[in-house]
Amino acid sequence: MLENYKKILEKSQERITELAQDALTAYEMTLDACINEDDAKAAEARALLKNTHDRNNKIDNEIIKTLALFSPEARDLRVVVAYFKIAGELTRITDYIRNYAKNVRVLIASDLPMEAIRDNSLAFQRSALASLRAAVESIAMEEPSEELEELYRRVNVEESKCDDIFSLVEKDTIQQIYATPDHASELVRYLATMRKIERVSDRSVTIVKLIYFANQGGKLKL
Repeated sequence: MLENYKKILEKSQERITELAQDALTAYEMTLDACINEDDAKAAEARALLKNTHDRNNKIDNEIIKTLALFSPEARDLRVVVAYFKIAGELTRITDYIRNYAKNVRVLIASDLPMEAIRDNSLAFQRSALASLRAAVESIAMEEPSEELEELYRRVNVEESKCDDIFSLVEKDTIQQIYATPDHASELVRYLATMRKIERVSDRSVTIVKLIYFANQGGKLKL
């Protein structure tokens, strides 16, 4: 029975890792598309994440089966619960990234004035990417370690940085709306997309916290 339990758990971890890596790859592709105005790359990034809800359902079903068949306890239970919640967090992240890629394509096709917004916007998007990278790296951690502690510190620093830079992006965008009222609706849509990217950073922090909880125990505060 223990051997079957390990196989199911390893399969769940493998599926979660693949989903996380695809989310990271799609984000990197979309950011590159934004910088280089590459519509094809943004479309490819969006396509990479088209079946994420189905993939999440498979992970959920495997984890529910694990709980029903093996009734794990202590650390094993923490790991199973963490995987279950991480799968949900990743699915929301992929939704945000698909929206990001969609709106990058719209932005490329438009004549939206971005010069006053661009620098802070790109810094913000890169900071969110750094948060996501830390989250993806943490998923492979199976034991308490200094590396996990460092990832925990890093993701919190990047999330705080994201919040600070987003305030600048928001200010820049509102000023641009006043300067070019004909583009107001497009700029509001752009700002909404950036808010979703901010949530990528927030959910990345949650993922690292879940991995930390699975390995270290203690109280889980999300």
